[in-house]
Amino acid sequence: MWQAIIVGLIVLAAATYAAWALLPAALRLRLARHLAATARRAGGPAWLVRFADAIAGSALRRLGGCSDCSAVQAAPIPPKDRDKP
Repeated sequence: MWQAIIVGLIVLAAATYAAWALLPAALRLRLARHLAATARRAGGPAWLVRFADAIAGSALRRLGGCSDCSAVQAAPIPPKDRDKP
């Protein structure tokens, strides 16, 4: 019986992780911030607040952007300066 409970918890954790990883980054960030705000407002335990903040930070880092891309080059030269030698 204990084996079934442990296997069920492992499967639940894996399914939750897969769903979280496949969510769009903006939705993941919004959910993480909501979780963090709820944990702080409810006066929850300190470990829950730290966990929620870590999740929000992770979601923010994974949000990415053009400045994170390796293809980013130096700032383009403005058109008025291109003609100068």
